[in-house]
Amino acid sequence: MDPLNLTIQVIQAVAVLVLGFGLILLARAIRRVRQSLNKLDDALTSIGRDARPVLDRARAVGENLNFIAMSVRKEVDRASDTIANANERLEEALEAAEERVQELGALIDVVQGEVEDTILSATSTLRGIRTGAKLLRRRRNDVSDSDVDDLEE
Repeated sequence: MDPLNLTIQVIQAVAVLVLGFGLILLARAIRRVRQSLNKLDDALTSIGRDARPVLDRARAVGENLNFIAMSVRKEVDRASDTIANANERLEEALEAAEERVQELGALIDVVQGEVEDTILSATSTLRGIRTGAKLLRRRRNDVSDSDVDDLEE
């Protein structure tokens, strides 16, 4: 599995866990508010007409909670969009980095080939120089020996 897919999957898993945890907390809060509202409604029914203003206030609270829930939903959607955009940018950046690494590898291959060719050329040149030097030494030694022979005669 390549690192890009692994990174994307990890980010997605974290996002899902965060969103799931937030939704669980929101559901618990809503359930508690509903339970409270149901108890309040039962109490207000038993009280009668005098409790009408309290019911109106409870309805307003419920509307506010609904508004808050919608706002939270919008924020969760916004966060999800942000994560998706970040994933796309991360994928693009990783692709660009991978291309650069491949280009660098190709450049290193070319440079390595040139260095090898240069070393081979230098080595063969040095061998040629050594061989020429040996031949010159032999010739000089041969010429010196013949001079000594001429002097002895």
